[in-house]
Formats: sequence, structure tokens, C-alpha cells
Amino acid sequence: MKQKQNEKIDFNYSVNLIELLEQLSSTILISTYQAEKIIMIGAENKKLDIRYKEFPRPMGMYANKGKLWAGLGHGIWQFANFAQAASKIDASGLYDACYLPQNIHFSANIDIHEMQESQGELYFVNTKFSCLCVKNNSSSFKPVWKPSFITILQPTDKCHLNGFCIRDEQPRYVTALGTSDEPLGWRATKADGGVLIDITTNEILAKNLSMPHSPRWHQEKLWLLESGKGSLSYYDFKNKKVVEMLKLPGFTRGLTFIGDLAFIGLSKVRESATFSGLPITKLAKRISGLWVVNIKTAKVISFIEFTQGIDEIFALSVLPHKKMDILNFDHELSKNNYMIDTQDIDKVQMPKTSIEMAAPLFEKGNDLFNENRKEEAIEEFKKALTIQNDYLPATFNMAVALGDLGRFDEALIILQDVIDQDASIVEAYDSLGYVYYKKGDFVSASKNYIKILELDPKNKKAKNALSILKKESKATTL
Repeated sequence: MKQKQNEKIDFNYSVNLIELLEQLSSTILISTYQAEKIIMIGAENKKLDIRYKEFPRPMGMYANKGKLWAGLGHGIWQFANFAQAASKIDASGLYDACYLPQNIHFSANIDIHEMQESQGELYFVNTKFSCLCVKNNSSSFKPVWKPSFITILQPTDKCHLNGFCIRDEQPRYVTALGTSDEPLGWRATKADGGVLIDITTNEILAKNLSMPHSPRWHQEKLWLLESGKGSLSYYDFKNKKVVEMLKLPGFTRGLTFIGDLAFIGLSKVRESATFSGLPITKLAKRISGLWVVNIKTAKVISFIEFTQGIDEIFALSVLPHKKMDILNFDHELSKNNYMIDTQDIDKVQMPKTSIEMAAPLFEKGNDLFNENRKEEAIEEFKKALTIQNDYLPATFNMAVALGDLGRFDEALIILQDVIDQDASIVEAYDSLGYVYYKKGDFVSASKNYIKILELDPKNKKAKNALSILKKESKATTL
């Protein structure tokens, strides 16, 4: 169920979570499609720093080496860490990472689940079509593997293929909630019909699992979550069985490792058609949040529990940044920062002189003016003039905008100051004539256009303006 807009979010957490994040110098990312947010959890000044970024239906995520991919809405969004932008977020200087959007790959509605990049390919689970895919620029998706029990790919979620992991730089293990070849067939055996599959051999390594998710290869061991039991487990290759390490108080989904620490997502589940009959529903209390487990001791060492507003956790990742941000396409930093390939960096130079830095602000002001957003246009012209106070095009256009808004006195002061400094600037008289015209002072307007003709006798614009003023003056006196 989608979260209500502006619904309050409350949480509890273990005090040592702050210390843990400070030790790791890291930020935890959590995606939740129920609340349509990506949650960032970090530590700052001995306090928990938790922020929420709104995105359409966040699901699978993967981060590596300054890149972040997220399944959002009906596409895969790719972000990249742009260090120069981090310093511009605010004046605190605390941000050490800023992820800006680079592109969106439109996949259509495929219920994208887990994803991971390896050797230049982005692999992802296409749950609706029951297959593993790679991102392909010429199609919505390119299937690279499907379970042997799936006869044909159809957008009907036959087995609820959901998780996969890389081993030795190749996709190796997947989880599915069933082995059906019928539309939504997995639902009939959801409580204990889940499977763990080795995709290189198509061998089903383990059966009768309760909603398995999030397989991970870590420290030479294959880990997974049995969500229906709320457990963290691993696969014993020697005895060919899944071994439960510990149970947690929620529907376990979303898993990542940092050394000996497992970060595990927990969701509340209700006794509904989807979750009825699961062992987890027998718990008196089910929790939504993030639990941290030491896999050497099988002990919970830290947690955050959402007590209101967040009932579902989908995916999570831990990024090596003390304080970071993720920006949408419409953010100013996304619009005004450029990612240049290292091969081209010597061909590109950012503005250095005052006129080079003022010109883009002037241009933005013009765009806003043309969109009839004149108050905003004036602010951009002011910014340009702050950088270069004699940037006359910004001065004149600001005066015109002020005149259009009826702020005549402000416009006249600006233009008179220009003329006092240099009485030969034709554009200043043109703008003055316009402002006086807007005020209805045709006499003063005419004087300024006459002054233009004294400086430039062939000026057609001034001649046309005088002709119009003459006609309107006669019409006014009739």
C-alpha cells in the first residue's frame, strides 16, 4: 500500500548505530516502494542523520565505485558521484559525495528486483517475465537466462524470480518463490515452494524454502534470506541444505555485507492473500527496519526500527560516504554540473572570468523572462550583476522586467545610474523609454528615444517607438 503523502515517519534505533556508522564512515541506503522513498541513514556530530528522497516506486538498487543504479518506476536510473557538486550542496562542507542522475533506461513495467554490475554489464532480475536480463540500449531488456521450468517468457510473474548474485564475476545463483510455469502460479505454494538455483547448471540446490530472497556470495559462502521465516541463512554445499543462522522479527528482504557484518532489511507483513500462511505471520509483533548482525557470532549488534510511516523495506546498500546526497533531474546542481570523460577533460574549460561566469546567469534570466517568470528572472540578473556589476545586458533586461512588474521607480534608478556613468549608451535610453512608456509618461519616453536618435540617427527601433508614441498620444487626447 502506498504511503499517504506527508505521513509522519517515526523510528527507534540502538545508540551504537551512530558509533557503527562513524567507524565505517558510511551511509546506508534503503529503498521502499510502499513509501516511494530512498532513505539515507548516516551519522553526523554524534547524532543520527536520516533523510528521505522521493522517487517513483524504488525497488532494486546496486552501488559500486561511485555509481548507483536504482529500479525506479518503469526504468533503471543511473547516478554517478560527482565530488565537485558535493561541495556546493551547502556551506557546511560535510558532504563528501553527491550522486547526480546520468540517464534513465526505460524498461517498461517489469517489476525489476535485484541488480548487480559485473565486467561492464548491468544484470537485473526481470520478475514479471521470470528471467535474468542485462541492460540493453536498443531494447527494454535482453534476457540472458531463465529457469528450466519456464517454457516461454511472458509478463505474468510465473515463479516470482526475485534475487541473484555474482560469483567469480559471473551471475551464479538466483532465488524464486516457486517453480510454476503458470501466470502467478507461485502463489499456490508461496509458504514453502521457494527454490535456490545454480544458473550455470540449472540445478535446484534447495527446495521447500519459505519465500527466499537476496542470495549473496560473501567470504566464500552462499548466504540468503528466507523471508517467510524471517531468517538469515547460508547454503551448506557439503550437505546440500540451507542452514538457518538466526531469526529476526520481520519479513527479511534486502541484504548486504561489510566484512563480518550483515545488514538486513525487515518489513512488516499482514495476514493478506500474499502473505497468508507464512511462519512470520505467527509472530505477535513484526517490525520494519534494518538489523545489523555479526555473522561470526550470529548476534544482532545494532538496528533501526521504523515505528510509523515505513512498513516495507525492499533493497539496501552501504556506501563509503560519511554524508551524501542523491539528486533528481530537476535539481539545480543536476542542471549546472557537467560530467566530462577523462579523455575529453583537456578540451573543456569551465568559466573563469567574471563575464564567463555571469553570462549563463544572464541567459537563465532571459529564459525565465520569456516564460513570464519575471520575479525569478530579476533574481538571476541580480546574480549576474553580483559577479560583474557593469554587465549591461543584465542591467537593461532587469529594468525591463521591473517595468513589466510595475516596479518603475526601481527600474528608473538602475537605468539613471548607468547613464550617469556613461551618457552614450544607447541601450540605457531605450530601456528608459520603455519604462516611461509603461508608466504612461509619453513625454519622458519620447525624450529618451529622441536622445537615441541624437546618438544614432539611423536607429529604426527609436523611430518606430516615437511613431507609436505619437499615435498613442493623439489617441489619448481625443
